[in-house]
Amino acid sequence: MQRPQKMPSKYLPNTRNPFINRGFSRGSTSSSSSSSSSSSRGFIKSIRDLVIAFVIILALLNLTRLRNFSKPDTAIDITPYYEINAGAGGADLINEVITVDDSALKNTRATLESAHARVEWGASAVGRAESNAGANPSDNLNKFQVIPLSATVDRRPLIVKKQMVEDDEGLHSDGSLLGCAMSATTFVSNLANVHLKHYKESKNQPHCDVCFQFSNREDMDNFVPGVGYEPLQTEQSSVATKCFGGQASITARFSKWQQTDDRFTGFGYPFTVDCSMPNGIKELTCREISKMQKQINVRDDLQAIHFRTRISLEGWFGIWAKQIDIHTYWPWTALMSHDDDRSKIADDLPEFWNDGDSKYVPHSYDELQLAHVEGPVYDKTAYKKSLSLRSMLKDEKSNGGVHFRLVINLFHLIRNAPGSTHIIAVVDGQLNRTVSRILGLLHMKVGELYPEYGTAVFSDVDEMKRFNLIPIKEMEKKSKISFSPDLTLMELLHIRGINILVVPIPTPSIVFERSVCGGQYAFAPYLAARYAADYQVMMFIDGDTAMIEREHTLQHVLFNRFFSKRGTKCAGHRLRLIEQYVKPEFDNTEKVLQCTHDLVSDKAKWKYAMENCHLKEGHIVARTDSIFAFSVHHPDTLTAFTPRGIEDCISSGNIENDRYFLKESEFVQLHLRDRERKPECSCFVNHA
Repeated sequence: MQRPQKMPSKYLPNTRNPFINRGFSRGSTSSSSSSSSSSSRGFIKSIRDLVIAFVIILALLNLTRLRNFSKPDTAIDITPYYEINAGAGGADLINEVITVDDSALKNTRATLESAHARVEWGASAVGRAESNAGANPSDNLNKFQVIPLSATVDRRPLIVKKQMVEDDEGLHSDGSLLGCAMSATTFVSNLANVHLKHYKESKNQPHCDVCFQFSNREDMDNFVPGVGYEPLQTEQSSVATKCFGGQASITARFSKWQQTDDRFTGFGYPFTVDCSMPNGIKELTCREISKMQKQINVRDDLQAIHFRTRISLEGWFGIWAKQIDIHTYWPWTALMSHDDDRSKIADDLPEFWNDGDSKYVPHSYDELQLAHVEGPVYDKTAYKKSLSLRSMLKDEKSNGGVHFRLVINLFHLIRNAPGSTHIIAVVDGQLNRTVSRILGLLHMKVGELYPEYGTAVFSDVDEMKRFNLIPIKEMEKKSKISFSPDLTLMELLHIRGINILVVPIPTPSIVFERSVCGGQYAFAPYLAARYAADYQVMMFIDGDTAMIEREHTLQHVLFNRFFSKRGTKCAGHRLRLIEQYVKPEFDNTEKVLQCTHDLVSDKAKWKYAMENCHLKEGHIVARTDSIFAFSVHHPDTLTAFTPRGIEDCISSGNIENDRYFLKESEFVQLHLRDRERKPECSCFVNHA
């Protein structure tokens, strides 16, 4: 499975002093200057030694003024990454533990710089001013602001299977000629003024195209001759651009619910369009489109490639609903992923639920490739009395998208999910600060982060390398004889085979301020479309929750659920979310860890929590060969295209049952909340 590329060098700690080679050439010198070069090297070496000493002194001084987490009362300090020297081989170790998805970063830049959207009257409203459904001069179309968000090549195995199943003529040629599929989201403001009743009806079906702009009309005509069209209006001249229409569908999973919730008055909504090109045309596969895009700089025929969508909605103008069309444009560079060859996905699709020949079906729990995802994560504030993303320019203490519970979350994942990936989605306006703080966190010593429990739980390095479960009862040990005092969090994660993937998400300010949870509903479908092909099981969880097992690793439990003979054959499951309120006086790492330990080790507390503290919906886990969208609390699927034997197990009315919900005997999602919902569901409350 192809994974995102290693971290761009701009994020790596600078192992070379930035002042050393400034103004000096690294090229070869002539023989006539060799003697002066030799004498100057000694001088430069002296300067280098002085500068290095100076930098070390500055670093030591900076250690005395470490930055705090976004939540001040957590009392955890992180050194910014630019103050840390990676040391010999340090950059290699960093790249094995943390990666910024460089492709997603390029997509984000391309989206923010070049993508655009516009709103105009729909066909049924144009030229009908005398009709109630027609546009008239008093109607304010500008009340709808439309903004492009994330777009990606669609890498969901489920969509690959859908395209192949629906191809009665077999034009896809075993997946090698599978038409490109894309998923793209557009934010529409003022949801209260959108009439949602008919948005999925045939008259309002979305439209999508991939367009190729050429330098001349002859090359355009010779590109896939006889197929496609040129997007021109009446009496317009050719612009040497050929477009190919695709099959499109629209998703707005929570729009009707959000529209009726008073908490979200004035908010907009992200509408997602899924699009697939026709099969059987090599030039319209994702692989070939991205290949052409990469070659543009060395080609004289092709100038640009872009992706377009059109969404038709009905907007309220007074008492009348009138059709509006939303057109969005993305350059192809905004969609390209780390692997756009979808024929590889087609080659590995499972035929049935336990198809051992498929890479999406592990043979045992220790082979299971698991990712757990949180986000988008952000640091917010109030600016001029309204919600705003916190300014990284003004607030040097902010840790951006580093959730204040990340240290707790990682502690338990290190114990019970060795060999897995932790994905952190972060709003683009806080990416650099987030990476800086995570790198600083990784360089901190385990004994500093977890003074008591870390030194007890993570003392046996040889045992940790075996990737076995480290039971929570190990927290009771007091012996620290074998613990290495210099062990860093980065080294600990490396020993346990856990890596962190940071994913930047394009988040314009209005989208953050006028969306639920900073754009979470846009990220949910993008997560599946972008990364499902890279893993076998994925979990979408909250940043302030920890996975607490009873007897086995998360992989062991999930293998039994999804792939074993006694499994449930479900596309996805919901976690049981158990709440524990953390009072301010206990809101530090050691106390929060003690809270989790006490809950598990005290039978009375555990029983009470299981029966009384399941206060809200839990999050989800799904097979990647069957997931359509990680819709926060709902693992949505398309049962017509899942492997044989897989079912949609979402219970009617979300009624709790042991087939759809994970049992408390497997593992639970412990919500370590900083706001009280029920006093009895709190840390250090005695239920004996």
